[in-house]
This record gives sequence, C-alpha cells and structure tokens, in this order.
Amino acid sequence: MRFLYDINAGNESLEIKGESFNHLKARRVKLGERIEIRNLQDGYSYLYEIKELGRSAVCELVFRSLPKSEESDFSVVWAVVEPSVIEKTLPSLNELGVAKIIFVYTEFSQKNIKLDLARFERILISSSEQCGRNSIIKFEIFKSVDELLEVYKSVALVDFGGESLQNANAGELLFVGAEGGFSDSERAKFERKFSLKCKNILRSNTAIISVVSKFLV
Repeated sequence: MRFLYDINAGNESLEIKGESFNHLKARRVKLGERIEIRNLQDGYSYLYEIKELGRSAVCELVFRSLPKSEESDFSVVWAVVEPSVIEKTLPSLNELGVAKIIFVYTEFSQKNIKLDLARFERILISSSEQCGRNSIIKFEIFKSVDELLEVYKSVALVDFGGESLQNANAGELLFVGAEGGFSDSERAKFERKFSLKCKNILRSNTAIISVVSKFLV
C-alpha cells in the first residue's frame, strides 16, 4: 500500500478506524510512526504521526506536500455490461490512468442492470492506495446512445471492420460496446469506426483495456 485514504485528510487531527485501521494493524504500526494519508481530491499528500493506538489510531498532521502530478485527461465510453465485469476491470483502468468512464446503456446492454457507483468508488480508492495514483476515475451515465450524442459530438465506435486506432484524433471519444457489440441502428449513428488488430473476438473488458493501453502506455 503506497498510502492510506481518508476523506478528511488535511485536518489537523485524524482518527483512523474501521477497515483503514485494520490495514494499519496488519502493517504493525507503532506509536510515533508516521504514515502518508491522502483524500484523492485536492492533490495533496499529508504526513501524519500516530499519537494514540487502541481500538483506533489518533494521528496529528506533520506536514503536507504536493506530489508531481502525471494525471491524464483520457476519457473512454463503455457500454454497460455486468457489474461484476466492470468491477474486475476498474482497477486496471485506474492503474492505467483513465480520467473518466462514460457508461451508456446500449441495445445489447441489460436494461435491468443498476450501476453501484459507491461500490465502484470503493474499488477505485483501494486501487489508488495500492498503485499510488493521486485520484480516482470519474463517471458519467447515459440512458441511450442518443442521450450520449446530445452531449458529446465527437464519438467513434470501436467495432469490427473499422480503421486502425492509430488514425483516431486526439479529441475523439472511443466507444467500446457490450458483449454483443453494437446494433445496426446504433452503428448508423456514427461516422467514424475503429478496430483493434486482433483476429479473435474480444470480451468487452478485454477490448476496453486494449483500447486504453494503446493511448496511455
């Protein structure tokens, strides 16, 4: 773990309890030890000294620093798929540096799926604690392709038979489909289409990791 997350990081005094305190116990921290804590919102890293240890840890702020920021502004559009698939994929996308995921309910998405953004955020916080990222992925949700296109005009599909991804413009949002891809009526709404150089049919989560990797790695 690179640092500990606490939404109140920055306060002069912090009480660490619950799951975060369990992490500290697993690390066998001692009285007087200093730990790095971040809130993943203001960009700062805060160093605290442990002043009390019992059923929780009471810490006092020593100083704060502003780590060098290497955050990307890369956003990607992803058709809604099973939450379990999203949850398994989020840590990888977070580690790669995706700034925002725009979820869209497409014709091949199951309409009864409800996205638990609070749970996604907890997964991302844990990911950032492990990989050292000083933020987490942001989310947007649209109920349909038409809704998406009302807000974002420069969107291109990642689909079979398209151009090489190397030809994508910097300002284009790339849209990865659900397991069944896109319907014919959805394809007709987009002028630009790109494909991955893979002969096999990719699962949705494999496709989105592949797309992101081409631009962020």
